[in-house]
Amino acid sequence: MDQLQIKDLEIFAYHGLFPSEKELGQKFIISATLSYDMTKAATDLDLSASVHYGELCQQWTTWFQETTEDLIETVAYKLVERTFEAYPLIQEIKLELKKPWAPVHLPLDTCSVTIHRRKQRAFVALGSNMGDKEANLKEAIEKMQAKGIRILKESSILTTEPWGGVEQDCFANQIVEVETWLPAPVLLETLLTIESEMGRVREVHWGPRLIDLDLLFVEDQVVYTDDLILPHPYVAERLFVLESLQEIAPYFVHPTLKQPIRNLYDDLKK
Repeated sequence: MDQLQIKDLEIFAYHGLFPSEKELGQKFIISATLSYDMTKAATDLDLSASVHYGELCQQWTTWFQETTEDLIETVAYKLVERTFEAYPLIQEIKLELKKPWAPVHLPLDTCSVTIHRRKQRAFVALGSNMGDKEANLKEAIEKMQAKGIRILKESSILTTEPWGGVEQDCFANQIVEVETWLPAPVLLETLLTIESEMGRVREVHWGPRLIDLDLLFVEDQVVYTDDLILPHPYVAERLFVLESLQEIAPYFVHPTLKQPIRNLYDDLKK
């Protein structure tokens, strides 16, 4: 991937835990590597396919100075977040924030933090069987977009029978392919937050749901923790999930089963 490097941009601002840091201010230094495809900018002189580094440096300065934070980790994270939002063509950012005047009363050159994030593709399953089901799906998608999750593809909406043995109304189900720079655990947390914002209450396992957002895949990641399992353990057992997946991503290969979605769908459909 092509890279734009910005090194040692100095900004005077008022971040820090100590009152004196917020009152007197101090110098901070930003260095960053931004990865994106420069082909179109280089060959067609298309400025819209490039990052204007002068404007970006001015934006960083403005963003950096408009708030006061206790931790430089917070400042660096917000810079990465806002840079991704402002420049959709950027695929990866590695940003170092140095604090050369850190209040450490020992021989010290500088303290710094580095935030490194890259965009990833993921698949999210949506389901609803309460209220206006299709409106619920649409609202969930809008909330994902509002939280910086870019929607790449949407499957058709399917009407499906309840899964799990609990008697209840039919579901409206859909799958979206998304692009996000959020790590998988944070993406899951964001989806759960959306569920909560929309009023979902977890009372009965596999019971009626105003909205259900399941993280199915994050690229080829395999994760097994108390809070997150990737790939989602029931993908290959649910025909309606595979049907929607094969509609928008038939050649995506299941990371552990090593089979494309279209094959898994055909096998379960038999």
